[in-house]
Amino acid sequence: MKARYYFLMLALSLFAFAGCEKEKQQAVDLSVTVAGEWHCTPEAYDADIYVAFGTDGVFHLYQRVGEGRYRHYDGNWFVEKDVLRGVYSDGEEWGCTYKIAFDGDNLMVLTAMNENAETMTYVREVIPADVRNESIAPFAAQRSSCDEQSRWL
Repeated sequence: MKARYYFLMLALSLFAFAGCEKEKQQAVDLSVTVAGEWHCTPEAYDADIYVAFGTDGVFHLYQRVGEGRYRHYDGNWFVEKDVLRGVYSDGEEWGCTYKIAFDGDNLMVLTAMNENAETMTYVREVIPADVRNESIAPFAAQRSSCDEQSRWL
């Protein structure tokens, strides 16, 4: 009888540890899945957004609002569990952090972790060369905020 009890306890322990390992693996997999080039055309705004998340932790954001030109921002990005955050190259943190969700490998949904909980859907897509080559520097006075969409991340 004791042998069955110990066997049952061993089996339960293995399941418990397997669950912990899966959580650790998920965090690593999210960073790997985020890396790449993405495109978003938010329905609520007249904007077009491309972002490249490098495996080196550097991002390049290209956004166009209205009929203007694309503006280029860059900096560093980080994933902690299922949360995406970043810092622009001028030292300013993103206006908010984002909860990450994926639908397969080609669809990423970012939900702002603020009172608005606004969601934006990104499709994995190569950033066109003309967007990269013809983008201009951002306005120096612009600040990022989830409420004031001067920068989209």
